[in-house]
Amino acid sequence: MGDTPLLEVTDLVRHFPFREVQGLRMVKANVRAVDGVGFTVSQGQTLGLVGESGCGKSTTARLVTRLDTPTSGRIVFEGRDITFLKESRLREIRRDIQMIFQDPYSSLNPRHTIGSILTTPLKVHGLHKGREKQRVKELLELVGLNPEHINRYPSEFSGGQRQRIGIARALAVEPKLIIADEPVSALDVSIQAQVMNLLAKLRDDFGLAFIFVAHDLGVVRHFCDQVAVMYLGKIVEYGDRHGIYERAEHPYTQALLSAAPDINVARGIAPKERIRLVGDVPSPIDPPSGCRFRTRCWKAQEICATQEPPLIASTNDQQSTGGRERGVHLQACHFPEVKTDILAEVETPA
Repeated sequence: MGDTPLLEVTDLVRHFPFREVQGLRMVKANVRAVDGVGFTVSQGQTLGLVGESGCGKSTTARLVTRLDTPTSGRIVFEGRDITFLKESRLREIRRDIQMIFQDPYSSLNPRHTIGSILTTPLKVHGLHKGREKQRVKELLELVGLNPEHINRYPSEFSGGQRQRIGIARALAVEPKLIIADEPVSALDVSIQAQVMNLLAKLRDDFGLAFIFVAHDLGVVRHFCDQVAVMYLGKIVEYGDRHGIYERAEHPYTQALLSAAPDINVARGIAPKERIRLVGDVPSPIDPPSGCRFRTRCWKAQEICATQEPPLIASTNDQQSTGGRERGVHLQACHFPEVKTDILAEVETPA
């Protein structure tokens, strides 16, 4: 990995304006989907975005790919500011930043053959002229599909196979960064492992950088180098995976990790203590003042309602964990408390 980040996101904001009726008046309001997010991704690095549904993960992913336009903030890719780049100049960026979508059924055009679907990006970007068909067969083989099925339609494939086709489409233009928006959540558990192994192999073979959006904390732990935990449009904890999973400091991160399935229970080992959150996630239209998590936090005090906690370096940032020197670890809480290894690592029997 190089010292210069491949991607730098700074204070990214996306508000969706709408009108609502209040009494006899029509009032303007905003859905604050993403509200000041920042992170970096280096070449060959994988960043995991985790959090409950509606926290802004997928919106952040779409902003980075410029499938949506930010309200404000800054997105710098390879030293170039692409935040408000005009549509006519986005084509070259599209080649370097590709996306794998969540639903393998709706992300492929059912009227086109697999050959047509994979040939289109090659033609758009003028790649492999004269040998497009050969390149398509190479891509199918790369993702573990039969190259002879080039003339089949999406309906003739299973969900896992369709997602492999989606991965092949993302790889077709030889990108540097891939945004994977919950790419295995719609698949059976047994197929999820196969697709994740494929993504890990492609990452290692081609030195790809990933932003991986997911709910499955176990998948994120084993696939991602860095983890950003989001809540109601903001990042509340950010760091390398060892720091996040072994020394979580923010109450929300601790609650997420404690809710993850613990397969050690099946081995007769006492389960980890479950942290149960009360109430629902507040509306992004009118988020709580101060700390947005305070309405569900068991540690909330008066300062939490009046002052928003900044995302600052952890007090344990320089400590080593299990013989590994920790990287940057940031958290946004007035009363951080270290809880060690809430989601237990399970060793594979010899």
